[in-house]
Amino acid sequence: MSNTLSRRDFIRATAAVSAYGALRSLWPSWMPRFAFANEGTQGGDVLVCIFLRGGADALNMVVPFGDDNYYRARPLLGIKPPDARGERALELDDFFGLNNDMRAMQEIFKTGHMTAVHACGSPNASRSHFEAMDVIERGTDGETGPTSGWLGRHLMATAQEGDSPLRAIGWSDKLQKSLHGYVSANALRSIADFHLTGDIDLANDMSLALTSMYETSAAPLGTAANATLQALETVRRINIDEYKPANRAKYDDSELGRGLKQTAALIKAEAGLEAACIDHGNFDTHVAQSQLLPPLLTTFAENLRAFHDDMLDYLDRVTVVVMSEFGRRVQENGGGGTDHGHGGVVYVMSNHVVQQPVVARWPGLNADFLQNGDLQITADYRDVLSEILSKRTARTDLGLVFPGHVYQPIGVFG
Repeated sequence: MSNTLSRRDFIRATAAVSAYGALRSLWPSWMPRFAFANEGTQGGDVLVCIFLRGGADALNMVVPFGDDNYYRARPLLGIKPPDARGERALELDDFFGLNNDMRAMQEIFKTGHMTAVHACGSPNASRSHFEAMDVIERGTDGETGPTSGWLGRHLMATAQEGDSPLRAIGWSDKLQKSLHGYVSANALRSIADFHLTGDIDLANDMSLALTSMYETSAAPLGTAANATLQALETVRRINIDEYKPANRAKYDDSELGRGLKQTAALIKAEAGLEAACIDHGNFDTHVAQSQLLPPLLTTFAENLRAFHDDMLDYLDRVTVVVMSEFGRRVQENGGGGTDHGHGGVVYVMSNHVVQQPVVARWPGLNADFLQNGDLQITADYRDVLSEILSKRTARTDLGLVFPGHVYQPIGVFG
């Protein structure tokens, strides 16, 4: 079905014999299916999860300029140490620097609102994008374990009567795997799409059809219809085209920029949002990395900075976590790029992070300390996520969220 739902299609659908079948047929394929609870809210921070798809090169993002082996492995691609002119890596501490293309994020680190956990990732050493993303989004250490997502299980563990109909959102055509398992998570492309491409009359028709079909229905159909109407009404009040970010923040029109902007709008609308997932990439820089990586980094840094500035008055109850499925190999390749590796970086942005720009038990890049040519993992990504969930969100069950894993504190929060 196209993104435009004609009035004839709408009338035909609502006249179907089965009310449930009518609802399914009138709902455009690109819009989410709903199964919400009543409007409400949980305690804790709004958790915004950004996934850098494709295997982001952590070594050239948070640069270990204090390790000479980095430059031996990357004579062409290595980012030079900081200098007084700021044309090289931007100093974070006496060992790590920030890629110059991520300059927009430097102030977030300096103000103590962000920390980067280096040499972090999954114990599973798969070099397959699909497998590695699947493992991390499911919150496991391998192929076994639950098929639901770690964030979906957290939402299930903390679900209660009165939860918001907009509690969890994935800004994508397809719901991110990390949100699987929580029935009320939705995949939305944009608030405008959710509002039926801005057609107010059509949105009103949708509301009337839902009301007439389900006004006398028993639960769960009546509850689902009521929650859908609440969601439509909530979004109806948010005019994203008129949204003005605070503090002169500027988002671009990328998927990341739109997702962060719309997340900010929902947070400020007090819509009961608790979790949002956004994707950015492709970071699969096998060749010509010096040309392919900079625009990806700039888009990432500038939009994250925009979100930070826009949310300054709300940052006390918002936590952002950024991760990728794996890092890149330490040694640059012959094509001017880097191949699939292992260890990476997880970024955490919050008012409450430890006043330390980089948290790392650095394993070193000496060949004797590498793991099959990769940066070793010295911090399990599940420990970072466990610390976020236990410190900054509603009470959860870490045993359910990360089954079989024993949480070891990382020290992300002060």
